[in-house]
Amino acid sequence: MTATRNASLRALEALDARIERSLEGPLSLDPRPRRATRLVELAETLSPRARDVEAFVDGMVQVAGSQVEHFPGNIFWDFDALAAHLATLHRDELAETVHISKELMSRFGVRSAIRFRYVHDFMYGFDWARWVKRRPEERRDVPPFGIEFLRYSHARGGELLAIIARGGDEKYPRLGDDRVARNPFGFRREPPEESRLLRFLAKEGGVPVRAWKIEPEARWEEPYTERREAAARELGLLRATSDAEG
Repeated sequence: MTATRNASLRALEALDARIERSLEGPLSLDPRPRRATRLVELAETLSPRARDVEAFVDGMVQVAGSQVEHFPGNIFWDFDALAAHLATLHRDELAETVHISKELMSRFGVRSAIRFRYVHDFMYGFDWARWVKRRPEERRDVPPFGIEFLRYSHARGGELLAIIARGGDEKYPRLGDDRVARNPFGFRREPPEESRLLRFLAKEGGVPVRAWKIEPEARWEEPYTERREAAARELGLLRATSDAEG
């Protein structure tokens, strides 16, 4: 084991400790109750299949570290599917994937003007499935963390930041209090509601990407957006008004 990989594994152990100390701890959305797989365990498991072991483990450090930094209020920490994807990439594509992923966390996280509380929509594939469904013939073969989707998401983040900088619009207004998370959805997303809704969807097969698995398991064909809205209605989580907070 090289000194570089040793240092990266120690960094992953430190990130595991930070997640352990988070509000909810390392929760998994796996319908079978369990904790999220530790990052260092994923690195050890996936290194034998990685095209470039040192770059892969370092990439895990950078992407996971960015998520922890920019989404400290995140609830579910399944990194399995994304880590498995990183292991498949050649060095150049891995470098671009890691770079854009970090930029996404910065653009959409709590330190930006967009200020989303969770990384769930990205990690569990709701954003990806919605993107594929718009042009399925062109996009159906792009995996959930594929570079084409990441580039789109990065560009979309830039568009949203520009809208907010100009004063915002009805869906993405400028937020005043920097402690308030943005919620453009029609249902409540405070931690208890978010946890309840996602667990319900995971149990019912309503999550596009089974991010708790290292073997690819992702589907875009189902109407996941509509299913989430219907589940929120069934659970009594709809909001009376579409304010930007929560």
